[in-house]
Amino acid sequence: MKKKRTNAAALTKYVAICFVGFKEFLYYPQRLYAILVLAPFRVIILIYIYSYAFSYLGKSIHGINASIAIWSVAVYHLLLSAQFRGIFKTITDEIRRGDLEVQINKPYRYLLFKFWEHLGKSLPNFFLCLLIIVPVLFVTIGIPDVTFSASRIIGALCLVFAGTLVSALLYILIALPALWIDDAQPFFWILDKSVLVLGGAYVPLALLPQSFQAFATITPFGAPMFATQMFNPNFLDKWPLLFGVQVVWLLIGFFLIAGIFAKAKANLSINGG
Repeated sequence: MKKKRTNAAALTKYVAICFVGFKEFLYYPQRLYAILVLAPFRVIILIYIYSYAFSYLGKSIHGINASIAIWSVAVYHLLLSAQFRGIFKTITDEIRRGDLEVQINKPYRYLLFKFWEHLGKSLPNFFLCLLIIVPVLFVTIGIPDVTFSASRIIGALCLVFAGTLVSALLYILIALPALWIDDAQPFFWILDKSVLVLGGAYVPLALLPQSFQAFATITPFGAPMFATQMFNPNFLDKWPLLFGVQVVWLLIGFFLIAGIFAKAKANLSINGG
């Protein structure tokens, strides 16, 4: 019973941290104004590009029409608004300033604290983009030409949830080298561009060669954005495999981060910070 109370108290603490991050994001209205301008602008550009491309190439390519392609790329940008790219800068900046040595002695787990804090900042960004992008797509191009079912919805939600966690682990993992090297920014550039290319930022993966799709599926860089495939014709057969790949990368990422951070804490303790 005591252990349950302790776990409940710890969860309450991290939820409170998430709420603080949420309020901090809302405290700066400039971010909200930027989203209100940029989100619909990106969608309109996508609509023009893909409408023209499919009118030139044909109504459908590999079973993907203009509507599905636009929705798929729009989902990428929605997921991007909830990703943990910003956590890299937060952690590396605190390592450079020497704040890490102080924070690891606080009554919370440092990386969990940063995760929940960044989650709180990401949620309003995501929901605001959702409230802007989805109505614009409905009005301009309509509902994707797919059959919506419980399996499709459950699969999409599973991939969104697991993909967000994979994103968090990847950006935390590439921030940790800052404990030993002066500048970890090149790791961020490599990861960020890899997610952009393999995640389907501008071209849905279903339109690319099979070899490229297979590579994007087995690497961790495509895993955060698997939910972009929710409108593909073969999604119902494919999503359990995609979810399994995400779970594998979650386990690998968790053990890598736990091992690296434990070693870093031991070094800090030995060297006295």
